[in-house]
Amino acid sequence: MIAYITLGGILGTLARYLMQGVIQPRAGTFPMGTLAINIAGSLLLGFIMRFATGSTVISPELRGGLTIGFCGAFTTMSTFSYESMRLLGDGEYWYAGVYMGGTIIGCLAAVIAGTALASKLL
Repeated sequence: MIAYITLGGILGTLARYLMQGVIQPRAGTFPMGTLAINIAGSLLLGFIMRFATGSTVISPELRGGLTIGFCGAFTTMSTFSYESMRLLGDGEYWYAGVYMGGTIIGCLAAVIAGTALASKLL
């Protein structure tokens, strides 16, 4: 299990680095990279959890590697919190509200969508 989580964490970290590098330079001061990563990670987590617990296709070890390892390293609540406080501290109240609301609503919607997609496949 530890090896799966470790490998998943390495891959999640690299995926986050690459996705952040592609998205954020185009977004200016708005933390679009983190927002997109958190929504994509929530979609993936919802899908994996529903699919993995509803079938025998994914072993418990692989599920741990994908959820704890990959999704845990890919998404970041600490970065979300820091970027929210930075936007508020910079007086970017509109961006802060859009970012915080978009993250919370977007991630919840993504988990629902991922779960529903996996349910259709089962």
